[in-house]
Amino acid sequence: MNRPLRIYIAIVSAAFWPALIAAIATGSLRGIHDPTLLAPLFGLAVAVEAMGVRKQENTIGFSAVAHLATAVLFGPVAAAAIAAFAVVLVDGIRTRQTMFILMNSSMFGIAAWAAGTVFVATGGTVGSVTPAEALPLMALVGTRLVVNEAIFSGALATMGASFPRVLRDNLRDSFGQSIGEGCLGVLLAFGYTGERWVILPFLLPLLAALYQAQASFERLKHETKAALDAFAGVIDERDPLTTQHSERVAALVEQFVEAIQLPEREAQRLVDAARFHDLGKVAVDVATLSKEGRLTEEELRAIRSHPRLSARLLAPFRFAEQMSLYAELHHERYDGRGYYAVSQREIPVEAHVLIAADSYDAMTSKRAYRPALTPQEAVAELRDKSGSQFHPLVAQAFAAMIEGSDVPDAMGKKQLNALRAEFSRIPTVPRPNLSVLLSPGHLAVNFAALALVAFGIPGLPVWVAGVAAAAAVVTAGWSIASDISSRRRRSAALAALEAGASAADALAAGGLPCWAVWLRFRRESFEYDAVDPSGPPGSEEAVAEICKRALRPGERGERGQLSTGEWIEITAGDMDTLRLAVVADRRPSAFEASLVTQVAEQARSATPSAQPVELTVLDGDQRRQTGAWQAAAIVVDLNAFENVRIVSGQLSAERVVAEARIRLKALLRDGDVIAHLGEDRFGIVIGVTDRSQIDAVVRRMDASLRDVPVPHRADAIRPTFRVPTDGELRRDKELRALVAQYAPDRARRAG
Repeated sequence: MNRPLRIYIAIVSAAFWPALIAAIATGSLRGIHDPTLLAPLFGLAVAVEAMGVRKQENTIGFSAVAHLATAVLFGPVAAAAIAAFAVVLVDGIRTRQTMFILMNSSMFGIAAWAAGTVFVATGGTVGSVTPAEALPLMALVGTRLVVNEAIFSGALATMGASFPRVLRDNLRDSFGQSIGEGCLGVLLAFGYTGERWVILPFLLPLLAALYQAQASFERLKHETKAALDAFAGVIDERDPLTTQHSERVAALVEQFVEAIQLPEREAQRLVDAARFHDLGKVAVDVATLSKEGRLTEEELRAIRSHPRLSARLLAPFRFAEQMSLYAELHHERYDGRGYYAVSQREIPVEAHVLIAADSYDAMTSKRAYRPALTPQEAVAELRDKSGSQFHPLVAQAFAAMIEGSDVPDAMGKKQLNALRAEFSRIPTVPRPNLSVLLSPGHLAVNFAALALVAFGIPGLPVWVAGVAAAAAVVTAGWSIASDISSRRRRSAALAALEAGASAADALAAGGLPCWAVWLRFRRESFEYDAVDPSGPPGSEEAVAEICKRALRPGERGERGQLSTGEWIEITAGDMDTLRLAVVADRRPSAFEASLVTQVAEQARSATPSAQPVELTVLDGDQRRQTGAWQAAAIVVDLNAFENVRIVSGQLSAERVVAEARIRLKALLRDGDVIAHLGEDRFGIVIGVTDRSQIDAVVRRMDASLRDVPVPHRADAIRPTFRVPTDGELRRDKELRALVAQYAPDRARRAG
């Protein structure tokens, strides 16, 4: 316990205990006509304080029920005395530290005293619970919550936390439980009379159920987390080179969330996600994880599958639902070129923190294929890849943290606030599904219920009930009209299917203009292929992106935006099921999403099988030619794959090659052709009229490729180019197939 905290506790205790003793000594409790009535409330306060539920490092008690009932029935001083002495008795028996007992007793006592005082000040009458006390009773419950959390937040602020931020987070976290305890306290006060005592036997089981539910929930979370921790430890130990990798990543994330002062609940969720992010490696062979040489395609696919498997292992646990998303995306990239090609706007910032921490630990750890980087070299890599692989603000904060700088000072207040604002908050009270609550059917039912209640309240103007009834009639009509429209759209879509229309045409008939593609999972390559792709011109890259997106856990489906800005809806299904991917210019409504699923189910049996497309192969002397335009083949060797693989691993080498391909494709015209011929070799076919144009294209390619970023310690790309002879074209089937794909008419128009 640090010195500022000791001083704070001393000040709070010195303000409370002398005041309480003085109030009791001057007769503040003499007005209670039967002091023995306090005994049951004191016993209840002691019992529930002793039965507090353990939650990580603190205990959740339910003693506020007794405190608030005492404040209503016997006044503020009596409530403060019961709250304080119950803590002293229980924690004294537990042999807690004196400073801890002083802090808790003073905090509970001040909160109960303040709540009772506000109750009286707002018009409440001690000993009375009537409809006239409704507002004072609400003030009682709210005051106890605010004062209690303010004192507790002040204690945390002495340890370096921001008081406004901690108070906000504590109020949010405690709101639901505190309001529930307060309501039970008011009900207890209401039934604590000779006339209404019959309510009390029914309150005790309710309090016991609240305690049991909280205890069971905390026990379940603890046991589940312990099991997942053990699982993560076993996975780390499978590969000697990555032993304790998950623990180190979790430690880095914990240091990061402390550096940016993330709220406790959100911080703990992210630390847990870091601990469990590699659970999916349980399905990857140990020999693959520790292999020194180059990985085969099958081994690469196995490694790329592990984020998806991590998500599948975590997703069934409700408390880990968001963690599963972060773990699933921990190998994505800020520029959208990661494992599943998830666009930046769909990657939560929490996943970006895992990406940075996982990459840093990987860079600074020895691998079979390369030595470890120094922290300085790894930080340089973080900054160098900021905006491409790493989230810029996350990379900046992470680099400052590793260097030992004060992150708020290094980033500046504006940028730090922008980073914090990107983190999602954990709601204390589950948010209702507004799309369901605001649907016409639900609105009609709710307005009808409101009308019935309004008719039965004495003194309420009749027009209030009339307005609610009118609203119920209008929304009921709206609901009926919407239902009729949905039925018609569904019937039109299914009728189009029966008439032989494609899934896309059927959906268009149902009011959802779109294009669609069927996806089939290939176990031998662990990837999705497009079955009979029939998208619009230029949709090839979108189809490739869709195939990557489909690798995300498919049991729950996949929806979102493509890098083109179009909306995608992929139906749910396992690896043995054909899945339908629908691409539209706007986000499908809930009804349209259900229509996509129904159309997919009915059309699936009629979907053609995936068959490889056979290319027409032309001999070298049969080059496609129109007028002066002629197909010219160019072979490009990056001469970089092996160097990058040795320095940073095979996955990094593949990313460099992928970036090079993107740059090459950007220099081509519509109709030109590019193909990956293996490792870091590309074949390109362009339309030219003379040799000088080939030289110009080569110069542009060379300049673009030399600028491709490579990992720290790797040599820069130094590409070589050559134009194959007719003899080479005749011997090389891949090059001949490329020339066969060249579309001179389109190239000439583009030129």
